[in-house]
Amino acid sequence: MWLLLVSWAHVPAHAPARPYAPARHLHLRANLAMQSDVSLDSIKASLLRAALLGGRGAWARAYERSAAAQLVEDLEQCAADPPQLRDGTWELILSDVEPFRASTFFLALGEAVEQKIASGASDGALTVHSLATGGGEVGRVAHVIEDDGARLHSLVELRSGSLPSLPLALTGTVVSSAELSRSARDDGTSTFEMALKNTTVQQSHVRYGLPSDGGLQPGEEPSMLSWVGNELVASGAIFARVLEPLGGAPTAALRLSFSDDELMVWRTPGLGDHYFVLARGEPDAWPAMDELRSRQASGMQQPSLLGAASALGMLNPFFTRAAGLRK
Repeated sequence: MWLLLVSWAHVPAHAPARPYAPARHLHLRANLAMQSDVSLDSIKASLLRAALLGGRGAWARAYERSAAAQLVEDLEQCAADPPQLRDGTWELILSDVEPFRASTFFLALGEAVEQKIASGASDGALTVHSLATGGGEVGRVAHVIEDDGARLHSLVELRSGSLPSLPLALTGTVVSSAELSRSARDDGTSTFEMALKNTTVQQSHVRYGLPSDGGLQPGEEPSMLSWVGNELVASGAIFARVLEPLGGAPTAALRLSFSDDELMVWRTPGLGDHYFVLARGEPDAWPAMDELRSRQASGMQQPSLLGAASALGMLNPFFTRAAGLRK
């Protein structure tokens, strides 16, 4: 810009004006756009490499976590203003916290811990939770956005082992559903309030190994636990009953810091501003969503007492806090 001004300043007053050259300006803008695209593609490629080597961030070394965080910030600098939330299936590829914490259930739980137990306590509490359930394994994690950004389903694949050396495991996909709305504290950024509604488990299978002439052979039984998919936990209502006396709610803030046709980044303003990077996926990769919709359409789902008890167990610290307030 300064060079342009200087060049015009040195044109004599009597000199004829140069004709406007639109082709030259269009070419310049095209070059700048191309450089921007190359830079964005480079950032995306580096993020994908970090996601691959670090196991979505779960296995990353300290210096790799720092480098990944910088790449996410670089990606956010390329975002439209403000980013637009897009419907579709989005798979988690990178985060600076455990993958299961992308679940709407744990987002709501974490924010409740921050607000009603102690600021900064959620990271430690949820990490301890992951250690307590160390016999299980978290598989793929996804967000399904529907209804023009008004609804968010989180899907977390789980495998739960049995006794050591016993070739038996239970698998399933935990689906927690929430409603999304523009946050009242939105300052022009794409900030949403997420309100937890319910939780269910779909695609529940039993995996096993049986001896045969060729040795142990793996097998899978898909129907033995099919009834589990009919159980629906009103996790949002359960959270509300416990949290409302404390002035809380089953909600969490999510800020969309980047979004295009390939990648999306959520930030958690109320939870240490952690990030979740998601890549656009294929709906066919998640038959659990088809199973859930089918059960909902047929009216097969019913309230789950066992699931409700499990959700209440997660809220024990809040019972203690409520009891202390009533004294």
